[in-house]
Amino acid sequence: MLKASAVLEWLAILWLSASAGAFAFAQELPTNAEPQPSQELKVTRNDQGLYELVAPRLTLITDIPIDDELKSWPNLIEQSLGQWSAYFGVDPKRMAQWRITATLIGDRERLTALGALEDVPGFDEGYQYGDVIYLREQPTAYYRRHLFLHEATHWIVWKLYGGGGSPWFMEGMAELQGTHSLKNGVLRLGVIPASRDQVAKWGRLRRIDDTLKAGFAPSLSEILAYGNSREDHETRYSWSWAACVFFTNHPKYGPILKELYQQKMDYSNSLSNQFKQKLMPMWSDVQLDWNAFVSDLDFGYNLERSRVDRGGYPPTKKLVIGEMEKRQLDAGRGWQSTGVMVEPGKFYQVACTGSYKLIGQSGTMRASWESESQGITYQYYRGNPLGCVIAAVIPGDAADQTQRWETIPVGAGAILKLETSGELFLKVNEPSNGLYDNEGAIEVAISIKNP
Repeated sequence: MLKASAVLEWLAILWLSASAGAFAFAQELPTNAEPQPSQELKVTRNDQGLYELVAPRLTLITDIPIDDELKSWPNLIEQSLGQWSAYFGVDPKRMAQWRITATLIGDRERLTALGALEDVPGFDEGYQYGDVIYLREQPTAYYRRHLFLHEATHWIVWKLYGGGGSPWFMEGMAELQGTHSLKNGVLRLGVIPASRDQVAKWGRLRRIDDTLKAGFAPSLSEILAYGNSREDHETRYSWSWAACVFFTNHPKYGPILKELYQQKMDYSNSLSNQFKQKLMPMWSDVQLDWNAFVSDLDFGYNLERSRVDRGGYPPTKKLVIGEMEKRQLDAGRGWQSTGVMVEPGKFYQVACTGSYKLIGQSGTMRASWESESQGITYQYYRGNPLGCVIAAVIPGDAADQTQRWETIPVGAGAILKLETSGELFLKVNEPSNGLYDNEGAIEVAISIKNP
């Protein structure tokens, strides 16, 4: 059996490593996480004829034969506790005696008849109450683990803070932590999946994309005001996950949220109301950053490189005829502000010069191209050549709604005649997951031309 002292030593290492910045959640980055040593597991049948697995931190009860995958769950709990102590900034010694009981349900009618679900309210997929969680069997091994970690996150947040917080945060945090990778026995929580194949049945990005295309995406205010309705809960869970990823990983908004949720929580909208109140003085910036995030959110999304870069420029500089503003556009980052405020009815010339290294896919191989601002016509992304410079104009008083930014192809140069005023942003046209290996910058010149 794994000794308590060994567990505490391992958790302490992870906790100290996290304080030095070793952990980065919601994106799959290297950590020093390792599989836990093998534990002594006891598998028996209980008085109800159900399988029962007992480990130092987990008791698992199920009507499903316990295979090697289920025998790995105690190890997952040990690894999760180390990452949770790091993520929430909690001394692992506080968690030393915590244990959880999970019931995995294959045949719900059978377990109900046996009395194994007595006093448990109806639920769709999972339920947590105190130190006990329930989950229904799922069609894929990945999503069953996801649901297990989702409900276990509800448990750990309740243990730490006395409640789950407002509905969007409660479910969003559980979805964030439950979305995981498992490679060679090493578990990483809070990843943004690199591909659909890694997260069978997860479906969050597909649901977000569907609602955006249909024009039914909830505004950020609507997400923060979510109640406990079960109607269309998959959409609610998807957008709650997105909001939690966005806020918890943002260098400006994340610390505000963390300061609030680390206080004692309940299950009301109190957390949301306090958070929204603190954000209101900068709500236009929040809205801009949120829609930029939503615009490029996809498998492999790179949180750091895709974050809006305001560049330190005055965001409201207006040009006059004969004046020119020059900027450098970093090929390895997402949307970057030019600091120029464009106005309707005027003609703006945007000229781009220079080249940069673009890494893309050529058949089954990664390929490196020397690209100029018109991009690589060998490949296209969202209707424009890969690597092409594109623009977006974002009003400073944008409506409180969730939508992708409308883009304008610029390439080597374009003259823009716009119908609305706003801040001019530029970027290289490439998926977020391809920005990290680009090298170089483009020189951009912006001026006003006579009609």
